[in-house]
Amino acid sequence: MKPVLASTWGPTHKKYLSAFLDTCKRNGLDPQNFDDRDWPGGGDYRLIPWYLKSEGQARFVREHASEFTHFLFTDSYDVVFVAGWDEILRKFEALNSPIVFAGECYCWPDINQAGAYPANPHRCRYVNAGMWLATSEAAVPFTQELAQIASKRDKCDQQIVVDMFLSKRHPIVIDSGCSLCFCLNLDSPNYLDMTGPRPRTTDTGEEPCLFHANGGSDLLPICRKIGP
Repeated sequence: MKPVLASTWGPTHKKYLSAFLDTCKRNGLDPQNFDDRDWPGGGDYRLIPWYLKSEGQARFVREHASEFTHFLFTDSYDVVFVAGWDEILRKFEALNSPIVFAGECYCWPDINQAGAYPANPHRCRYVNAGMWLATSEAAVPFTQELAQIASKRDKCDQQIVVDMFLSKRHPIVIDSGCSLCFCLNLDSPNYLDMTGPRPRTTDTGEEPCLFHANGGSDLLPICRKIGP
């Protein structure tokens, strides 16, 4: 058994999809497409049918739970990798939880929930659903509930995960130190030291394994840094 990276991409070209696929290949990752339909919405997050993402993740886990030890789900159109499975799994284990979500610096989609998050000294202490990694055992019940709630079609996947995290119904930990994933929203690029061989966070001293543009942030500086 081995881990698996799963994402989704439809036939419509996505801005950084080629960089996603190239950096996956460079780091020995073989991404699987859990839903190859072209979702409607035209890239507008307010119009995207987010329930398709949650349902697709649950379906993929359900169908492949006996084949893989870990499931890593990421966005594809705005994510690039700089490390492979050895480093990813080592850092995952260090976070001491069977479910780890990326962290970001802004409480989205409901800023009013910011005060409900537990105290955390790090800047990126809020849930970001653009990356999550879980053991197969934990992924099965988690995605089942995720898809069940998403089927009501009144919340995006990130809002559902925020609610699940705050309720402590699943052992979700946030990668607030950005050891695994660095989200580039708002002023986050200002917290990167780009002078070394790999981008390093200036506030936590980590070298993230992947970078997520959060839909609209500029990923080109990272792409230029990590090279072809």
